[in-house]
Amino acid sequence: RLLARVSLDREIMTSERPIKAGTLHGKARRHAPFREMLVELQKNRLVAYHHDKVKDTTLSHYTIVNQRVVQLEKLPTDTQFGFTFEGGVEYQSPIKINKVYPDTPAMKSGEVYEGDVIFELNGISLWGKSHSDVTKIAKDGGKTMTLHLACLNPRDIGSKGESESSAEGELALIAEIPLLMASVCKYERGTALVRSDGFEVVSSNGKQELSLLFNASTADLMTEWISAISDTVKKLNKNEVEKWNTWTELEDYEQILHMGTVHELLPANAHYKVWQRKALVVTKGHLNIFSSLPDSVEGWFRPEESYSLHQITVKIMKLPNDERVQSSQKRANSIIVQSGTGKSHIFSFESHHELESWLKELHDASITAVNELKRHSYRGIWNDMSVLFTIDIDQGFLVEDMHHTILWSKTFSRLKHSFDDGSSQLNLEFGKHGNESIELLAIKLEDLYMAVCTIEAFMIAKLASQDMKSLERVLNASH
Repeated sequence: RLLARVSLDREIMTSERPIKAGTLHGKARRHAPFREMLVELQKNRLVAYHHDKVKDTTLSHYTIVNQRVVQLEKLPTDTQFGFTFEGGVEYQSPIKINKVYPDTPAMKSGEVYEGDVIFELNGISLWGKSHSDVTKIAKDGGKTMTLHLACLNPRDIGSKGESESSAEGELALIAEIPLLMASVCKYERGTALVRSDGFEVVSSNGKQELSLLFNASTADLMTEWISAISDTVKKLNKNEVEKWNTWTELEDYEQILHMGTVHELLPANAHYKVWQRKALVVTKGHLNIFSSLPDSVEGWFRPEESYSLHQITVKIMKLPNDERVQSSQKRANSIIVQSGTGKSHIFSFESHHELESWLKELHDASITAVNELKRHSYRGIWNDMSVLFTIDIDQGFLVEDMHHTILWSKTFSRLKHSFDDGSSQLNLEFGKHGNESIELLAIKLEDLYMAVCTIEAFMIAKLASQDMKSLERVLNASH
């Protein structure tokens, strides 16, 4: 009835054809109860409605008939009692049997039917119980189960006219979530706990955070909605990038390559919720991080933190063995971005596919930045002289005097090994070439970690220009 009515109401409210529509149990406020919603995925927003004439599903709307007590027992050959159920207080629905399987104790009893409501299970009232509560009660019963069952018949709510009027009530708007830079998350807010049957959509209207929390009746339904919403968000973000680069007067190095939202792991003592939503914007030269979405165009050019792409390294975190994160905080599909300043960021993604997509964007952007930069120098001491240690995309490693006269050089292909003392000393070991022996370059640098990050970025860019298969091997090894 709700779905049939929405087509007419939508024609009045909007001319937009939804990408996807259906009913889900959801809520717009964290402590509000879940209720049935009509959800529409439109091209730039997610809209949730509630039918003001559709009341919560309670027993007061039904006549209870055919009450009975059924006892089931599992024989040694039985692996299950033979039925599944749906509903629970979180769905504002009584616990109902939705499937009875053949050749099982439930089917053989002849008294358990699909659609039956379970009032009591093993002597425990299910009134006000959640779906997980009922599952636990069933498991604790062991090999026997006592069911207090009944059928529910909808009551006559009045005359025909009243019934039709009720069916044609108005749709009330619950929430409208803009999907540009929105995030779709299966984790409990701020934690590493995965929701088994739900997800949250979070966004901002420039002034406040907006969210909708949904429960799906099946895993397949949840996957369908998450995929559809995520694809829409990606498309909107991509279109926004193209619009900004075309309509705004950005310098070439400010051109945006990719943007989206992730979750960052905060220090354990920062708050009891240690994963926080962040916005990432990748330009031709920088990775920019925002704690909240800016409410103006100018705000996008004032990030909370910004890093030059040739001075960071990006690696996949090896969970669950990575000791940099406590076990209770670990999320799958995470990366660590290490800056040459010594600061690091841990970001998590909703899927491995999303992680791989971001890694590609970051590596491609880094390669673009290096090819634009071409060379970068760091001050150092070599053979008791003040020198410049230069990484050059065409020439490789150079030691130059302060007037950029080359004192020493080696190509990238000659490098065999590198190590440092963790403070300032960088050691580069170069392999044999012809009759030459192995050579070691030992140089002290003012910005050791910056130089190490730059070496990695330049070598990856060099490999990318010559041999993509070699680059893939290097990236896989670094991950």
